[in-house]
Amino acid sequence: MTLYPESKCSPARAIDILETFGMENIWMNSACDWGISDPLAVIKCALEMKKRHHSAEVVDKVIFENPKTFLSQCPNFAL
Repeated sequence: MTLYPESKCSPARAIDILETFGMENIWMNSACDWGISDPLAVIKCALEMKKRHHSAEVVDKVIFENPKTFLSQCPNFAL
């Protein structure tokens, strides 16, 4: 899920989507393309999750564990 600060998928809208459809198998990234971008969008999303009283474990899963699980499918990936 690509986060944009003003259009498409803002951090608040992203959390609405996660709360509706679940926190599994989602990977968020910050848009850095032709439009207005915010390299801190993922961090802002984590802060929005905390503001909405999601646990630290859920925030960590969405922000860190989900991408790590996906990338770990590649044998060349290492943290």
